[in-house]
Amino acid sequence: MDKSFEIKGYINNVLKETGLEGADAFDKALLLNALGKLEAAEHSDEYKDVITGELDKLIQDNTINIGENDLVNYMYGNACYSVGKNDIAVNIAKQTETQPRTESGYFTGAEGGRCLCTAFKALSFYMNYETKDGGKEHYNDIIAQYNAIYAECFKNAGEAAHDGDVKAVKALALFAAGAVDTLEVMDQALYEIFARIREMYKAAVSVLNDTIDNTDSQFVKLIYAYAVLKGCRMKLIQTEKYASRAEKIFEKATDKHVADKNSMSVSAAYITAYSEYIRIIRITDAAMEVYYGVKVSYQDRKKCCSRI
Repeated sequence: MDKSFEIKGYINNVLKETGLEGADAFDKALLLNALGKLEAAEHSDEYKDVITGELDKLIQDNTINIGENDLVNYMYGNACYSVGKNDIAVNIAKQTETQPRTESGYFTGAEGGRCLCTAFKALSFYMNYETKDGGKEHYNDIIAQYNAIYAECFKNAGEAAHDGDVKAVKALALFAAGAVDTLEVMDQALYEIFARIREMYKAAVSVLNDTIDNTDSQFVKLIYAYAVLKGCRMKLIQTEKYASRAEKIFEKATDKHVADKNSMSVSAAYITAYSEYIRIIRITDAAMEVYYGVKVSYQDRKKCCSRI
């Protein structure tokens, strides 16, 4: 992907052509979080008004109804934190007190589904809230839920993914993304909890590395790229082993995504992956500038850097 790629123009087109009005709750929450992640990566407030405006509508329309126990509400909670609506996030966190759970103790939605994706939909927000406003009182509950989800779902998902089950690959990708987001927002001083979630994250990435080609879903591939690139940036996994493939998956997706803005979830996943891709590119460029003593162009970096 050329560095001159107009990501901002792409986002504006997505917002204009796809629109948020007709999007379902998951896709809308995913896009708002994607914009928040991009702003954090670029140290800007360019999309803050979009995120804030949409959240205000959802609050006014009572769409974020904690009484319905929808796991997507927690994704809106992370979006609230991204724009400083901490009071709304704290209110959303009250849902954790009544959220239905499986027999083994982890959150399930009102429909009773059991899935690794709970880490992505709910647990990263739960950790975010506990770190910022919850006094870290429920860190033990969060790690207990991770352990329960992992014990109940991971082995079967891994085996199914190796057998070509695309739903299992998707669940693993969302689990990896949720785990790395959880690790980013937690207090790493509580090392035993951090190390255990990192262990589960690394296991998911390892399986995905062997199975990601079993799916043609651009959404899944982009979520995988995001999870891997973020893990590389945070030094959770080996950059030399994983980054190149994730970068190539993102770059290969670029042309398809620019041409097709019909899927809100794919567009949101693309922006999510881009938010980590640009961070990795910055790190690589800075390292090469130190090595060569001059600014290195994108094309020069492509020629010189064997991992890209």
